[in-house]
Amino acid sequence: MNRPALGSDNEPRRQYSFGEFILDLDRGILTRRGEEVPLRPKSFEALTHLVEHHGQLVSKSSLIEAVWPDAVVGDNSLAQCVFDIRRALGDDSQQLLRTKARRGYIFTPRVTSLTSGFPVESAILSAPEPHRRKFKTAMIVIGVLVGVATVLILTLSLRRPLKPVLAYEPITNFTDSAVSPSLSPDGRLLAFIRGEYTFGGPGEIFVKLLPDGEPVELTHDDLDKRGTPQFSHDGARIAYAAHKPQSGWQTWVVPAMGGQPHLFLTNASGLSWIGAESKDSRLLFSELTGVGDQMAIVSSTESRSQHRTVYLPPQMGMAHRSYLSPDGKQVLIAEMDRGSWLPCRLIPFLGGSPGRQVGPMSAHCTDAAWAPDGKSMYFSADAGNGFHIWRQDFPDGVPEQVTSGVTEEEGIAVAPDGRSFFTSIGATQSSVWFHDSRGDRQITSEGYGFLPSLSADGKKLYYLLRAKKQTGFLTGELWIADLESEQRQRLLPDFLMQHYAISPDGQRAVFVAYHDRGQSQVWITALDGRSAPRQIASIDARKAYFGGDGQVLFLGEEKGTKFVYRVKENGSELQKLVRIEAAASLFSVSPDGKWVAMPGTSDDMVWPAIVYSVDGGSSKLLCLPCASGNDVERTGPPGVSWSPDGKFLYLKFQDSIYAIPLRPGQMLPAIPSLGFRSKQDIAALPNVRVIPERGAFPGTDPSIYAFTKVTTQRNIYRVLLR
Repeated sequence: MNRPALGSDNEPRRQYSFGEFILDLDRGILTRRGEEVPLRPKSFEALTHLVEHHGQLVSKSSLIEAVWPDAVVGDNSLAQCVFDIRRALGDDSQQLLRTKARRGYIFTPRVTSLTSGFPVESAILSAPEPHRRKFKTAMIVIGVLVGVATVLILTLSLRRPLKPVLAYEPITNFTDSAVSPSLSPDGRLLAFIRGEYTFGGPGEIFVKLLPDGEPVELTHDDLDKRGTPQFSHDGARIAYAAHKPQSGWQTWVVPAMGGQPHLFLTNASGLSWIGAESKDSRLLFSELTGVGDQMAIVSSTESRSQHRTVYLPPQMGMAHRSYLSPDGKQVLIAEMDRGSWLPCRLIPFLGGSPGRQVGPMSAHCTDAAWAPDGKSMYFSADAGNGFHIWRQDFPDGVPEQVTSGVTEEEGIAVAPDGRSFFTSIGATQSSVWFHDSRGDRQITSEGYGFLPSLSADGKKLYYLLRAKKQTGFLTGELWIADLESEQRQRLLPDFLMQHYAISPDGQRAVFVAYHDRGQSQVWITALDGRSAPRQIASIDARKAYFGGDGQVLFLGEEKGTKFVYRVKENGSELQKLVRIEAAASLFSVSPDGKWVAMPGTSDDMVWPAIVYSVDGGSSKLLCLPCASGNDVERTGPPGVSWSPDGKFLYLKFQDSIYAIPLRPGQMLPAIPSLGFRSKQDIAALPNVRVIPERGAFPGTDPSIYAFTKVTTQRNIYRVLLR
């Protein structure tokens, strides 16, 4: 029998079914219960090969050959595909796709071929007469069975309760952004933050009487806010976390009907009142433990007596948010590890167990809530298709996605009657721009672009663009734009990066890419595409720079301790150079590789910028204050950097960026003994220039720079479950 021509109506549709999933080879998609599960093309090819060889050991070499038949790739590309597949399947325990150490992988589920569309009559007519009679009889029986099954399915579907239809009711109507909704105990008041950032950033606390009251601004301090404002038991007070550079994150309280805010607790965020209302009610909140960036969930009274640790994450873990169940026995936790959100966690309030992950597996979960009766848990989580609301029956239900669409939903507050919830709906974009003598020019118009970098000759612009399938808090794919032709190209599509640097000659890139299980490692590659990227360090890394003379310097971490490391571009001679303060991050490295700049600490909690000699020389205080202790520089320019040719030192001092000329062969200007302490100190230097754009990423010439523009539009909606 001849197979129908490709694309004809009678062509068989190649599909495989396993568990709740269908792998459709013709359409190139993976679906779960009819909903598409995003997979990158190479990851889809790898999954196809594994499914077609289910139950068999598939070696790494054969899998690489099947996915990349005409390219030379390393294990990282394969590991990234495996990581993507496990995330898509929710295979956090690695039971569906098992790893056989040093041998390969086994896809364990039972797989069924759903190939359909073969022309039945041609199969019958081509068979001998006795077989044709049997074939026709069999087909009649099958037809009857299919008919009976159809009737049964229709009958059962009529009896089965329909999936609730959502109705969306706008609560706020700002032209900018409203996030982090919270309800008073009686459900009459809505508190929220008017600001762009769903995790933490500038914003003010507002309150609104439901359903149609005017929003009232309660704070006017212009401080960064983090988390969700929470009402006290009687609804009279609202607690919120705010950040001051000299004091870190603190919890403040403001009267719900307006009044003067006052400091409530230091080293505290994500606070909520729990237990019975009393003169000294109990609290649940997050606090730094003093061990690196570790953040625990604790409980105490308002006077901070009877202090008890409820949940202590691993040393690099940060448990930012906690939600006590209505019966007071369980706590939902939203936590990070190495700067990346994890799935939410369910733990016993009395401790004694690390609990278990809940909600969609392998997802970034930022918020959670309980139904008033305690029978359901709600999550705001990104399982690969953006942040949406999920629901899971307590204690052992299956997570189900509640909301969907092109916008995202973050934050969740369930109404007291359990028939609706409130969430912040919207989207954020970051466009990359370029400035020269002709003015500002937009380079990207879609997605979220960040960390732009100009080539030394000023003709090319590199940047990261967030991918649909994120693995870290903020990672992206490397792109290049030709500033003359305005053509753009994606580089190294198999890698998601959190940081990168371009060599002064423009021939190579060093980058930090996420590896399987959330770790990140240092790689180097030629930019002409003639060779595959090479891993040069396996230490868990954050940032990497070229350091001159064939060296690479990077910020890495071992057993909770951060160091600046140096390694040759061929991966040899790894050295520890400088130990880093636990909460600090690496600013940058001088072009000659002899100086590193990073935030420091001081007794008065002001965060200076310090430069260290990598050759064992003493450190120098560069400026005070010109950095924040939590300066992870995820999207903004670094506090200290150098031009690629070493002719300028760029110093971000408060709200301005200064271009300080350097003498030939010198990587630092004349620095006062106590560092630069004011703008006047810097302005007194000869020929210093001010870059007008506070978010500028300058190149060789301070008048030519890149920058980003972030636009966010979000509002609070009530989502009714009908």
